[in-house]
Amino acid sequence: MVPDLPCARKGAPGDSEAKNDGRFARPKLVSAETDAARLASRRRWSLRARRLRAGLVVVLATAVAFALPSGLATADDLDDQKAKIEAQLKDTKQQLNESTSQLQNAVAAVEQAQADVDAAEAKLAATQAELDEARRVDQQMAAKLKKSQAALKAAKAAVVAGQRQLEAKEKRAAAVVRDQVQQQTNLLGVAFLVESSTLGDLQTRLQWSTTMVETSNSQITELTEAQRKLNAARSHQTDVEKEDAANRQAAAENLVRKRKLEQQAQDEAAQVAALLQTKQAAESAAAGQVAADKEQYAEQTAERAQVEQRIADRIAREKAEAARKAEAARKARIAAEKRRKAAEARERAEEQEKSNSDSGSSSDDDDDDEPKKKPKKKKKSSSSSASHGFDYPVSAPITSPYGMRFHPVLHYWKLHDGTDFGAGCGTAIRAPYKGRVEERYYNGGYGNRLIIDHGKVDGRYVTTAYNHAIRYTVGVGERVSKGEVIGYVGTTGYSTGCHLHLMVWLDGDMKNPMSWF
Repeated sequence: MVPDLPCARKGAPGDSEAKNDGRFARPKLVSAETDAARLASRRRWSLRARRLRAGLVVVLATAVAFALPSGLATADDLDDQKAKIEAQLKDTKQQLNESTSQLQNAVAAVEQAQADVDAAEAKLAATQAELDEARRVDQQMAAKLKKSQAALKAAKAAVVAGQRQLEAKEKRAAAVVRDQVQQQTNLLGVAFLVESSTLGDLQTRLQWSTTMVETSNSQITELTEAQRKLNAARSHQTDVEKEDAANRQAAAENLVRKRKLEQQAQDEAAQVAALLQTKQAAESAAAGQVAADKEQYAEQTAERAQVEQRIADRIAREKAEAARKAEAARKARIAAEKRRKAAEARERAEEQEKSNSDSGSSSDDDDDDEPKKKPKKKKKSSSSSASHGFDYPVSAPITSPYGMRFHPVLHYWKLHDGTDFGAGCGTAIRAPYKGRVEERYYNGGYGNRLIIDHGKVDGRYVTTAYNHAIRYTVGVGERVSKGEVIGYVGTTGYSTGCHLHLMVWLDGDMKNPMSWF
């Protein structure tokens, strides 16, 4: 439909192009419907932009959530990891019960450093995964922004082309209207009737007038269509500009996030490097303590061999003394038997001489002169009791039994050569059986030591040793009775806590104390 083209009147308000010569004013082709459509389009784009930003946030949040390692996901998992580390440290302390406190501390420092490194590396890995996601989104946003910029460029070009096309059509329409106005007057319709002499002439003039009007309408229609296309191009440009602005905003926000993550990853990487240096320093310190531990264990092994040799020497001396006493007793018995027989022979001779000097006693009495043999005493059979009569030296739980141990630091097997009782420092140590104190001294590994020989018990030579005590109340050479206090529990020497380390030798060979007690 062709819009109305009102005639220009002199002084018409708002019409800057009005002429007194009766020309048409420039038509206003942007209608209220077009404004309403543009407003609706803006609202739709605003809604789409908000949805786009919300969707992007959800995608990023989901990606970050999946990128985080499961071990770092919750506080409960961190507590479980901490409890696991503490359990490992506790287990290490138990395994190193006979190691130096310096080595124990060094091992704990290494394990703690390793745990710190693992946690820092896991945190760095989570940040790196989040950073990778941010970079991926950055690449996507860059491609999307490039596409929107190209679309914006095309939209702007379309607006420029539409503007030019509209201006060209406006010029053509204005020229047609101007020509018609110059050739005709406002009395054209009356002229048709007055000047027409015949009906044919009138029809011809009406045909000319219709043709001119149709020509004008055609120009106006093209002009209106060009205006509509221009408006559409401008609306599309507005939409593309908004989309491009939204893309730029999202890209800028993601860029800020990416740079923040890059800095965070850099800081965390530096922290990992520092923790690795701490770990290396701890490992170096532990290596020195390991060397010292090996040296001390070698000294302890040598000490054990020397003690066993001394016990064997004492047993040999005791056996030799017992053999000497037995030989002396045998010789004494033989000498006594000879003396007895000599005395009996003298008695018989005296009696015979007396008998011959009297009245001639009958020789039938000779049988009465034979000495009667004394009945031999039966040897007492020795019997062994199930417990051998030995009591525990302290009343406390066993914290570490006798046996081989795999050293968690040195990575080789070590003999735990006794039974540990977890008694507190100051607890009285009592003699488990009567005996004689043979040795009392200090050793770097065993600390304060006391060794008691109990002699031969149930057919075995028994020796016991007590280690790590604060002090002992008996000295070398003293005889002790069963149940007598001989010292007090401590943590001297190669020990990490208060306890009694009990050792047992049977016939000079080290044995599990619990096989005898």
